Amino acid sequence: MRVEACCQALLEHLLPDIDPQRQGLCFDVGVGTFAFYCELFARLGFAAVAVEPSPTDKLRAICQQYPIQLVEQCLSDRVGTQTLHLGQFANLANSNFSSLAADWFGASSNTREVPTLDLATLLAQVGATRITVFKIDIEGWEPVVIQQFAELPPALLPEVVMFEYGGGGSRRQGEKGWSPRFFEGTMTCLKTLQQRGYDFSIMIDYAPGTQAKLFDLQALDLAQESPFYPNGVYGNILCFAQQRFTAASIHRLCAPYGGGLAQWLVSKLVS
Repeated sequence: MRVEACCQALLEHLLPDIDPQRQGLCFDVGVGTFAFYCELFARLGFAAVAVEPSPTDKLRAICQQYPIQLVEQCLSDRVGTQTLHLGQFANLANSNFSSLAADWFGASSNTREVPTLDLATLLAQVGATRITVFKIDIEGWEPVVIQQFAELPPALLPEVVMFEYGGGGSRRQGEKGWSPRFFEGTMTCLKTLQQRGYDFSIMIDYAPGTQAKLFDLQALDLAQESPFYPNGVYGNILCFAQQRFTAASIHRLCAPYGGGLAQWLVSKLVS
């Protein structure tokens, strides 16, 4: 499936139902150079925050246009500075793969020091009192941030959390973003969200032939099972705090991006 386009379509349709009065902040953590979720949030009428240590000229222009609060730092577990390992893909520099994790598969040996802040400091800095969605894509560093959700007061828990997983190969290969260390980090994200009460979840994976997978996070025994496809490549998981949507509506929204409604209906008929 076309992961980012599908996830943006889901959020475009679901966020107005979740927060019709646009009372919460929407966070885009790890904006990168394309798929500007912060722009989507702003177009929907939400107050948006973009967290990106290396903003492109296009992102700066978007933030000025709407406006969007731009935080030019890395979100981590400490306030200060850390070493950012600059991204590389196919032997070419690519800032979308930059990571605070030195052993991330897309990180190079080229580094620079960047300012960092922890979650509590970020929320205080932007004056957050309610969070509608918290999207995070920071190349293997997601569990470092999501574990801090354990310390948030209930009023500050996002209505929706979306985080990236995998990358660099398939789950079956068990390498790169699926290596034991990073897969354990992904499971830590799920365990933390499960403990904070998130239940209805949607997984969108890049692997050919896959469709949007819906599951109840509270029903999973994460010590024994995970929701991932055996041929999963990379994707996003969206976890909801208090909302549920029908399978038919989700698959209808995903149909244009490779997760067809017809495919889902056939799977239900033969299962």
